[in-house]
Amino acid sequence: MLLALSAVALVSGCDSDDESDSSEASTEDGASSGTVSAERIRARIIGNTVGGTMSPDSSYTEYYAEDGTIHGPGYEAEWRIDGDRMCFDYDEAPQADCYDVRIDGDSVSWRRDGETEGRGTIVEGNPNNF
Repeated sequence: MLLALSAVALVSGCDSDDESDSSEASTEDGASSGTVSAERIRARIIGNTVGGTMSPDSSYTEYYAEDGTIHGPGYEAEWRIDGDRMCFDYDEAPQADCYDVRIDGDSVSWRRDGETEGRGTIVEGNPNNF
């Protein structure tokens, strides 16, 4: 009976949902929360384009230039890395929004206060010529 319960515990502990990160974040960055480090954000996001949706249903496609600017269709903004969070400063916002970042392959999720607020796909470079 104890062996059966141990097997169930092991199997249930291996299940992953779409909120969990691949071993990419935990082995390369050591982040138990699944979020990645500033170095990993810089390596995977900066110099690339991310397209996806923010909650509840607004879509975005943005190129994150190495000079700290964000280029989107018809607008520019600024990004910065604060600790292990990525921050976005748009003119219309009263202050920058900062998010913990999870990366799984080419998928990224933007998290704040333990909740996923957006998701996207990383595309190499600036294919939209923003």
